[in-house]
Order: sequence, then structure tokens, then C-alpha cells
Amino acid sequence: MRNGIRWASAAALLAVVTAFGGVSPTLAKAAPTGSLYLVQGLPEATVSVSVDGTQEATNVEPKDIVGPLQLSPGRHVLMFSAAGSRWTMKTSVTVDRDQSVDVVLHRPADVDGDPVVTVYRNPTAPVAAGKGRVVVAHTAVVPPADITVNGDVLFSNIANGEFATADVPGGSYEVSVVPTGASGDPLLGPMDLQVETQTLTQVFAIGEPQSGSMDVIVQQLPLSKAGSAAPTVIDTGSAGLVSDWPIVDEQGSADGSGLGLAGSLVVAAAGVLILGLCVWPRGARRLARGLGGRITRGA
Repeated sequence: MRNGIRWASAAALLAVVTAFGGVSPTLAKAAPTGSLYLVQGLPEATVSVSVDGTQEATNVEPKDIVGPLQLSPGRHVLMFSAAGSRWTMKTSVTVDRDQSVDVVLHRPADVDGDPVVTVYRNPTAPVAAGKGRVVVAHTAVVPPADITVNGDVLFSNIANGEFATADVPGGSYEVSVVPTGASGDPLLGPMDLQVETQTLTQVFAIGEPQSGSMDVIVQQLPLSKAGSAAPTVIDTGSAGLVSDWPIVDEQGSADGSGLGLAGSLVVAAAGVLILGLCVWPRGARRLARGLGGRITRGA
């Protein structure tokens, strides 16, 4: 009898070890990253870009967007160079975990000024149902300007390097860039801008009117709907014993493979229960009575 109990106990213990061994792939997680987009806002140039000494893109044409580049959180060094020229530009940008940034190479307000880099941190917070988020960034060679939407001033006195944002109902809008407080011909537009719901629509005004190079770069990123996004991780903070555990989906696995955390814990719990029933049969009877059941001896 005791030998039978020992073998059953060993089998139960093996089930526990096997189950928790299966947890490891589910709990494994990739190193955290942030997203970086490179926006080429120089109408007259073709550029190459390197990040931390590694070349990421060559022959980047005006209005091109490179990315997203997945980078580790922290400071990164970017180097720009122009094709057929000795011009180079070095800058640094800080990337935050699970955040998104746009690095825009453009001209300042002064037509004779050297190219500059402006970093915009993308506002990717959830948006209300039926709405989209619009960002208009002034990266053109013009003085402070107003942004009109359907003929009305929505954003006023935006200077080079600044941006404005608003949540608006999804739909089509007529947008123009006009000199601040002035009437007459717009600097850019009017143009039709389609705003999709649950989408971040970013408009970068680039170029300069005198050369006829005024234009826009439009970027769209998905947004979640406020109040409806299901969490994908459990974040207990730095003091927690468990941090950033994946939430297992309805198929029992965060990545579609194996038992997943929930399945492994069920197997482990079953193994512990079997172990307890084998070693402590009286306890098993008390447990059965507590659950409203009974143990019946077979014939």
C-alpha cells in the first residue's frame, strides 16, 4: 500500500514539475521597445539615415516615412546625410517604452536656415467611439500660421516646429493653412482630409511658398476605442512579484502554442490535489464532504 502511495505521489509531483515547466515559454517576454518613425520633410533632398551607427535607410525621398523602427528605451543617436552633398546632421532622441515618436527632418521658418529636426511624441491614447484624432504639425518655411477646417479657424498662430491636436468625428474635412490673422490666398490648400475613426491622422506641412514646394505628408496610425480596449498584460509595477504577465486568450495561450499559463496552472493544481489525496486520504474525505460530495468504495 505504501509503495502504491509513493508511486502515486511521485507521479503527481512529476505532473506539477511538468506543468510549471510548460509555463516558461508563456511567461517569456521580448525586451520592451518603443517605435520611431523618420519623416523626410526636405522637398529638395534625398537623404540616408543611420541609427546608433547602423544604416537604416538610403535614398529616402521627400515625403517618405521610414519605420516603425523598434528601438530599446533610452537615448539613440541619429545621423542624416544628403546624396551628392557633404551635408550631414547629427541629433539624438529619447525613445520611451511602448511609446511612438516621429522624427521630422525639415526646414526652419527662415528660408536661408539649415535643416532642423523636430521630435513629435505621437498622442496614441484611446479615442472616443466614432471619432478620430488629428495632429497638424507646422514644419514648413512660413511664419506662424492658422489652420482652417471647413472655412473656420481650428488652430491659430502655430509656429514652425509646433503642432496642434484635436479629436473630431470621422469624415472628410476641407483644410487650409493661412497666415495668422490674414485673409486672402492660403499658403496651402484647401485640400480634402479624410479622418478615419479610431485613427491618428497626422499632417505635416512642409516646403515653402516661394519655390512652389508647399506640400503635406500624411501619416495614419491605429488607435483603440476609449473604454473598450482589453488589456494584454498585467502590470504590477516594479514592486510586484509578477510583472507584465501575458493574459491568456480564450484558446488558453498568449501566443497560440502550448497549454498557456492557465492550462499549466490547472494541471499543476490537479497534480497537487492528487498528491494530497494519495498521501492524506482522510483529508480527501473531508474535502469531498465539504464540496457536497462523498467517496464511495468500489465493489
